[in-house]
Amino acid sequence: MSDKEPEKAGHRTVTLVINTRQHQWDENKVSYEQIVALAHPGQAIEPNTDITVRYSRGHDGHGSGTLTAGRSVAVKDGMVFDVHRTTRS
Repeated sequence: MSDKEPEKAGHRTVTLVINTRQHQWDENKVSYEQIVALAHPGQAIEPNTDITVRYSRGHDGHGSGTLTAGRSVAVKDGMVFDVHRTTRS
């Protein structure tokens, strides 16, 4: 008998690549807010900061796109996210 918890039915842990760093993810979807937190851990988001989240290598039909605040996307092993912060002047 194994000490590991059983995997969720129909899902397995996937590797997400966020700003070139690999992160293990064990949920079916990931939100904009979760991606930003993984890309910039422990960093506060200032009111004059815009954050753009682009993804690629996703599921067919949604293989690439932009993730916006309050939205989420289904994940796939090897999915790539690019997170860019810009300051409005």
